[in-house]
Amino acid sequence: MSRPVAAPVLTFILVSGAGLGFGKALPDPDPVRIKADLDYLASPELQGRETGTPGEAKAAAYLAGKMQETGLAPIRAGGFGGVTPYHYTWEYAPGLMSFRPIHQGPGSPRFGEDDASDVVGVLPGQDPALAGEYVFVTAHFDHLGDEDGTLYPGADDDASGTAGLLEVMRLLREAAPRRSIAFLGVSGEEEGLLGSEAFLAEPPIPLAAIKADINMDMIGRGRAGELHVMPARRTGYVTTLTQDARSLASAHGITLSAGIEGYWQDSDHYSFARRAIPAICFNTGLHADYHQPTDTPDKIDYAKLTTAVKIVRDLALRTANADAAPAVLPPAVWRTWLWGPYRTPNLRQGLVPSGPGTGENADARELPDCSGFGR
Repeated sequence: MSRPVAAPVLTFILVSGAGLGFGKALPDPDPVRIKADLDYLASPELQGRETGTPGEAKAAAYLAGKMQETGLAPIRAGGFGGVTPYHYTWEYAPGLMSFRPIHQGPGSPRFGEDDASDVVGVLPGQDPALAGEYVFVTAHFDHLGDEDGTLYPGADDDASGTAGLLEVMRLLREAAPRRSIAFLGVSGEEEGLLGSEAFLAEPPIPLAAIKADINMDMIGRGRAGELHVMPARRTGYVTTLTQDARSLASAHGITLSAGIEGYWQDSDHYSFARRAIPAICFNTGLHADYHQPTDTPDKIDYAKLTTAVKIVRDLALRTANADAAPAVLPPAVWRTWLWGPYRTPNLRQGLVPSGPGTGENADARELPDCSGFGR
C-alpha cells in the first residue's frame, strides 16, 4: 500500500527580480501528480527500466509524452530521427560500458546490441541576448531491471528524481526565462553515466552554450529535513550554483548537508562538470533499500521530495535569469560555509551519525567512490 498523500493545496510563490528574476506567481509542486509519475515509473510494467530494455523504452516514451503535453520544444527542430522529436538515441553494448550516439538516423553500421534513449525538451529563453544559452535540469530514469524474476523498481533511484524533473518542467512552463532551460532525462546512468556521456559526446548544441547542470538523483528518502548537495568542498568545482542553492534552501527552511561528497563522480552531473560546465546534484542520502528490490514507492517521503523540487525550481529559474552565468568560487569563500547535520551512509554498518560540518575538511569521512552512482 502506498503512503497516503494529502490533497494538493494550491499555494504559490511570488518571486521578485531581486530573487529569481521573475515577477509572476509560480505554482508549488503537486504531490499527487508527482506520486502518479513515480508510481508509473516504478511499476512492474516498466520491469525496472534497465538500459536497452522495453521497460526503459516505455519510460523514455512516457517522458517524451509529458514534454509534449507541457509544450516543451525539441532541442533540435525535427528531432534526431528517433521515436519522437524528444528522443536522443544511442547504441549500447551491454557489459562493455560503451556507447555510440546514433541520433543521425538509420543506415550506419551497428556498434552495440541494443538501443537506448535520452529524452530532452526545451523551455525556450526569451532574452534575445541570452536565449542561446542553456541551463540543464537532469535526472536518470534507468535502473537495474529484473534479475531472475526479481524486480528492482528503483522508486528512489531514480524514479524520484525523474518525477521531480517532470514537475519542475511543469512549474516553469509559464516562466518565460531569459536563458533557455533544457530538461534532460538520461538512461545508462547505472552502467557508468553512459546516457549523459553519449549526449555530451555529440551534443545537439555547442558545449559552450551549456552554462549549468542541476541534477536530481534520489530525492525521496532519508531523514526529515536532510538534503545533500554536491559539490560542497571540491576546489575548482564549487560554483555559484552551490552558493545560490544554499540560500534558496534556507528560504524553504532547509540547511543543506554535505554528506555525499564522496559520490561526486557517480551521477550524471559529473559528465557536465568534467567538461568544465558548472554542475550541482541534489540527493537525500543512501538507505538500506538502495539498489534492492525493496526500493518501492510506498517508502517515498513526498513532503521531502516536493521540498527538493521547490529548491530545484527556484535554482533553475534564478540561474536562467541571472545576468551572469554560474562561475567557480575560490576556496576562501566556501571553506567557511556551515553545513547541516547528516548521517554518513555506510551500507555495511548502517547510518553513522555526524554533526554539522564547516570548512573543506570538516567531518572528512568521505564515502568510497564507485562506478555508477553507488553501483
